[in-house]
Amino acid sequence: MKLKLLVILSLSFPAQAEQIVIASDIWCPYICTDNSGYLVELTQQAFLTVGVSAKFETLPFQRALRLAQRNQIHAVLAVSPEHIEHFKLQTPNIALGQYSNDFYVHSSNDWHYSTLSDLNGKAVASILGYDYGDKINQYLKKSPFSYRASGETPLKTNINLLKKYRVDVLLGNRYVVAHTAKSFGDFEDIKFAGSEGVSTPLYVGFSHKDLQKNYQNRFAEGIENLKQSGQYQAILDKYHIEPW
Repeated sequence: MKLKLLVILSLSFPAQAEQIVIASDIWCPYICTDNSGYLVELTQQAFLTVGVSAKFETLPFQRALRLAQRNQIHAVLAVSPEHIEHFKLQTPNIALGQYSNDFYVHSSNDWHYSTLSDLNGKAVASILGYDYGDKINQYLKKSPFSYRASGETPLKTNINLLKKYRVDVLLGNRYVVAHTAKSFGDFEDIKFAGSEGVSTPLYVGFSHKDLQKNYQNRFAEGIENLKQSGQYQAILDKYHIEPW
């Protein structure tokens, strides 16, 4: 009788699912609040297909990278090849999007970006920890006018600075800038002012935490499962993401 009861209880209360922790900052529509954003959904759904629950935490991007480097979290979303190399992360080399360097100004400003020299003397707002490619990274490092926002919503901070004429130029991804500005009712106060024209692939970067569980390969398997089921394209369509 006791054995029968134990069997019933084990069937009624399934074992707790294996869980990992992934993190990044808000970068909507890639990474949004309340476990939304197409990168968040792709990652979580991919892991679910292989029996892993992926818990997403919103953290400043630089902090998330440091935690991954120290093996205190399992993965960071939207990392570049340079991030992977610098922070000793792993990736199954599945690009889940692209990043481009796009420039915005106040709607009253007629400035337009053509070459790097156009930024001379301009107060440029960017985000701490983001990789903008060697040329722009070096420019921002040397420029006395550059401002690097941090925190959980750094882009919102930069848009507000541009809106209030505290900076001249905002550097970011056009889809993310447009989405964020529309969300906060600031889209009419800023305008697109050109692009560098170079795209960087974005990956999920995995730490060495619980290395024996091979999470990067299980993630790759999960992404393939989503593609086979049609769920991968459905998530991209939901966020109006074009193929890269």
